[in-house]
Amino acid sequence: MAVTEIPKVTDNVESLVSEVNSDKCSGCGVCLPLCPYSAIGWKDYGEKKRAYIDPALCTGCGVCVAACPSKAITLQGFSTEQIESQIENLTF
Repeated sequence: MAVTEIPKVTDNVESLVSEVNSDKCSGCGVCLPLCPYSAIGWKDYGEKKRAYIDPALCTGCGVCVAACPSKAITLQGFSTEQIESQIENLTF
């Protein structure tokens, strides 16, 4: 019986996750009940509580990014330059 090695294709795949900028977060809590994966909780930053996103639970759906009134949450992944470069390469 021959054995064939199957290459692992997920080694370089990065997931999209949301991240909170604690300096911008007002601590309003709008994002907490909206997360369908319960990935957002509170974290103490000195005397103030700010939102914190657990990257192990976050799926990168972007609901919190859209809902944040302070624009303190961003979706980490491709940069604007990378997306523009992909669009350029698709249009030629």
